[in-house]
Amino acid sequence: MEKFVINGGKSLFGEVKIQSAKNSVLPLIAASVINDGKTYIENCPKISDVLVMMKIIEKLGGKAYFEKDDLVIDGRSIDCWILPCDLTREIRASIFTVGALISRFGYASTCAPGGCNIGDRPIDIHIDALKKLGAIVRENDEIIFDASYGLGGSVTLRFPSVGATENAIMSAVRGKGVCIIKNAAKEPEILDLQRYLNALGANVEGGGTDTVVVRGVEKKLSCEVRIKPIPDRIEAGTFALAAVACGGEIRFLEESLPKYLFLSEIFRNNACKMYLKNDKIEGVKVTERPKGFGRVIAEPFPGFPTDLQPQLVAASCFAKGLTVVVEKVFPGRFSFVEQLLKTGADLSVCDNACIIDGGKELNPAETYAGDLRGGAALIIAALGIEGKSLIGGTRYVDRGYEKIEEKFRGLGADIRRVEF
Repeated sequence: MEKFVINGGKSLFGEVKIQSAKNSVLPLIAASVINDGKTYIENCPKISDVLVMMKIIEKLGGKAYFEKDDLVIDGRSIDCWILPCDLTREIRASIFTVGALISRFGYASTCAPGGCNIGDRPIDIHIDALKKLGAIVRENDEIIFDASYGLGGSVTLRFPSVGATENAIMSAVRGKGVCIIKNAAKEPEILDLQRYLNALGANVEGGGTDTVVVRGVEKKLSCEVRIKPIPDRIEAGTFALAAVACGGEIRFLEESLPKYLFLSEIFRNNACKMYLKNDKIEGVKVTERPKGFGRVIAEPFPGFPTDLQPQLVAASCFAKGLTVVVEKVFPGRFSFVEQLLKTGADLSVCDNACIIDGGKELNPAETYAGDLRGGAALIIAALGIEGKSLIGGTRYVDRGYEKIEEKFRGLGADIRRVEF
């Protein structure tokens, strides 16, 4: 079993390269199924979720491989619309492939997707959306979608789910009519998907707003497309919050992140300074213990991202005073708190809120990561605590961060991955 071994209490200084956004890359891999040609995804992280999606592409008959840091997907030989259950049960992102298969074949078959245990995440929003756009759905041990007669019409999502928005968009690309998706998610990664699909020859507009319109294109979509996804705002936020726990100064290499993407609002008027250039974030500096962050709500974009909520909870343990984090996307996303309590942190969960009384002395501990972002939170805590900490469940962290220990070592942290 692998564990992270961390000797914490060291400030972080230096530059870190931010990967392309995981939450953009995975839907793009799924969307490449529509392309009867080659897709190049630049600066693609070699994380485990990407590797599983590559295997799914290969099971469908396509090819997927890396050329240095770029992922190449050749969809010319894809000839199957049945997703392999053994792989779909590994990651939730596999559900995105349903919409792409519907566009390519008019049919799709899948098992319920897997992923991290962060509370109830049903796929009924996806299924309802596709039904309202005209798909016939049969649910047994497997879920079979029949959209061979074409999709069209309008659907209003009961919650602005990112995945359901992206699935509905992909399913309608080669439909025979116009599909309108209302109450759509507005996350910036959806703009990457729209940009890619339109480069293929699709007709999608409204990405990044609450109404997306897809005008079906009946012709086969086949071309060579190269796309560079946006930088991963969640990875950048993870490193910024690690600076809160440890102190120091971190700059982001190559790509600046748009100011609206993550932490600038809650860092304002605190000891955390963000470097801005042309209204973009280039780095963060923490010179003293910050104050508590007050009340922060994790909610759909443009609110504070749920994928940074666990990291914020961990960082708040080092901020002097009270922080209350309210989770409105995945209310059950606080399972990692039980592990943080082993450090002596003063925090409690009440319904969908976590209350942190930070700034108290914490102790090193042995913990276990039970999900991706919860694992990142445990790393942040261990980096800020003097002494030796152990963190199991490295495989969950690997789902979203490529060689996270090497990046932190590059900033001066004492962190190793060890086989026990």
